Amino acid sequence: MTNPAPGPGPVTVRPLDHPAEIRAAVDLYRDVLGLSPTDPAVSPRLLVGLRRNGGSVIGAFAGAARDSGASHGVLVGFAYGFVGRDAGTGEVYHYSQSAVVAHDWQGRGVGRALKYGQRDVVLGTGLTRMRWSYDPVRAGNAHFNLDVLGARARWFVPNLYGVDDMGRDRGQPTDRLVVEWDLVGPPYPAAVEGVPARVPGWGETVPAGADLLLGIPRTWQVVAADPERAIAVRASVREAFEPVMAAGYVAVSCRVAEPGGDEPGSAYYRLRPG
Repeated sequence: MTNPAPGPGPVTVRPLDHPAEIRAAVDLYRDVLGLSPTDPAVSPRLLVGLRRNGGSVIGAFAGAARDSGASHGVLVGFAYGFVGRDAGTGEVYHYSQSAVVAHDWQGRGVGRALKYGQRDVVLGTGLTRMRWSYDPVRAGNAHFNLDVLGARARWFVPNLYGVDDMGRDRGQPTDRLVVEWDLVGPPYPAAVEGVPARVPGWGETVPAGADLLLGIPRTWQVVAADPERAIAVRASVREAFEPVMAAGYVAVSCRVAEPGGDEPGSAYYRLRPG
């Protein structure tokens, strides 16, 4: 499957099944997430096990071709996942554990190509829904998941992995939003309905008709430079999300705010009654 992306040549997305590709994917994962060279979060043996037993292990190659089982081109993106089952409803879905894009290729369409490549793999297994989690304070990821792909954030999980002790947010809790993506349903209607009358501050909610708006930082890296402030902002965002998600609201969009919000450099979620 070939998905065009801005940049020098097409990006080819396909399953990884050659040992050298698997090792390259592990290296890329560690580099993008700032992990040590021996970090055990992802290993070649894990990926081979997933690949051979119903999981998705895919890569995006820049200018790639294949010849006699060997890869040509540069691995610039990687994603993997596995089959999951909802303990409450019994629904079976594909859970995408992680997707990463090389630093020099971010913002060039590789992430979208990866997710649609993963979608093709999952549909080939007979499943029609995919879930994954992401950090709710990262506005860029939120916009991509909700506005670009059309997934919907339905669950908030506080400190999902415990306090981060190995990645780029060491010492901080790992709150996560869990999204669901309908792989065969019709496209969602546009979630944005004009410029809001007031943009909420970070960790604040304000009504917008039947919807709620919830403010977060526009660029998390700026906040993360001050660890104490980052923990405080995360706590305020958690306190805002937990009650509204428990009440059945669904996050349908995340947009950058126009100048004039309560906090400089803000973005805001739009949450809609489920």
